[in-house]
Amino acid sequence: MSADADRPLAGPMLPVMGRKVVLTALREDDVDRVLEACSAPQVGRWLDAPWPYARADAEAFVREFAPAGWRGEHEERVWAIRESLRGPLAGVIGLRTQIGEVGFWLHPDAQGKGLMSDALRTVVGHAEGCLTWPEVHWACYDGNLASMRVAKAAGFTYLGTREAEHRGERVLQHHAVRVAGGTPADARPWPPLD
Repeated sequence: MSADADRPLAGPMLPVMGRKVVLTALREDDVDRVLEACSAPQVGRWLDAPWPYARADAEAFVREFAPAGWRGEHEERVWAIRESLRGPLAGVIGLRTQIGEVGFWLHPDAQGKGLMSDALRTVVGHAEGCLTWPEVHWACYDGNLASMRVAKAAGFTYLGTREAEHRGERVLQHHAVRVAGGTPADARPWPPLD
């Protein structure tokens, strides 16, 4: 491994601190962790990432896609989720600026620790405070109870389902929103998440 392996690539200038997590730029040595996480069986069902996921996909995500967003070449800003500033990659969270939406995933060995709820609250605070977004949207494909639990725990208001297309099939997609100034009029109760 080279001395540059833990050097951040183009990304946020300063880390964003949560209660349990630190949001940083991705680093070259995150490639292996991205590959491991995005090769997990559920990824093909829950994420819009390439499937099956290959090392070249992880390299392109870390070296090209994420830095390009911070350079303003597309509309998504991506942070690495870590438990400490120099710690290994626990997951990724991103804001899609054009549609005001958040997306995220965690490495399997980082799940069940409350990291993603903290990361989501942290990045929503950044969107509301620094970016002055009046609302942040979230969505997941039907059946992704873990993502739904995270959104609910982070204070998102459930809006219901819509039809969407995923890998050439029509599927249901759950939607929620976090509004800076209150609760939207079309709020609904969250479905059972057991």
